[in-house]
Amino acid sequence: MRYRVEHRTYLHFDSPVWEHQVELRLTPRHDATQRLHSVDISVSPDAKPRVYRDSFGNLVQSLSLIEPHDELEVSLVTEVEPLRENPFAFESLTPASEPAWIRDQLQQNPRLWDYTYNPESVEASAHELEEANLDLPQLDQAAGVMASIQKASTWVTEKFEYRPGATQVHSTLREVLKARAGVCQDFAHLLIMIARNWGVPARYVMGYHDAEVDAEEPGAPHAWAEVLIPGAGWLGFDATNGLVVNDSYVAVAVGRNSLDAAPVRGSFKGDGEGREPEVELQILRAQQQ
Repeated sequence: MRYRVEHRTYLHFDSPVWEHQVELRLTPRHDATQRLHSVDISVSPDAKPRVYRDSFGNLVQSLSLIEPHDELEVSLVTEVEPLRENPFAFESLTPASEPAWIRDQLQQNPRLWDYTYNPESVEASAHELEEANLDLPQLDQAAGVMASIQKASTWVTEKFEYRPGATQVHSTLREVLKARAGVCQDFAHLLIMIARNWGVPARYVMGYHDAEVDAEEPGAPHAWAEVLIPGAGWLGFDATNGLVVNDSYVAVAVGRNSLDAAPVRGSFKGDGEGREPEVELQILRAQQQ
């Protein structure tokens, strides 16, 4: 399936800001599981971006808005074709051989270690888990990583309520535990923490989901977790919808947590405070065009 995504983010400041440094992670990934056909990113006020790849492989447009301004508008139009029709189409390993496979992957690609440790946003202490009356799912050595992470995904939706507004943009897991509720990014963080506690690399993914096509009020980009599955490599798990990620998902940016993969982030000088971003999102299937 080929998708056309139109994504607009509008930021307004109470008073002018200047020397505004902005990073955009909006270009969908182009790899063996996804084909990027076209992408157009525009910014107002106008600025010429410096383009590079960050340490996680995301394509970044870096902008410097020197002159005072009280608004920032970022627009994306892209056409992309996810290719992973069947995420279960891989030769699985025996559960007993999985630990060795993971060790080999970490030795061969040291950057994977970034996805084995929990930064503060995806960390929770034993005391906090006890206060929340929660016991994290454990890796079932007999069943293997794939089956265990699917069970953990179900555990997330059983223990936590999906409730918009329960958390903020980059809320920590401590806040999610306290609320016992959250949204897709919080559910992704929970699943990531569980996998990393097993010693299995896991990463955060920001992107889009086909479910937004038919939504009455399309909202914001979606988020899910990717786990390094022995024999398969990176596979996505969407705890919010209880799905293993397939070709109905468009992956954009990855990282250790939501901050690493944020579509728009930056810093500036001035006394202006940014209001909550206004986001407009439209996703079209190819046959609708």
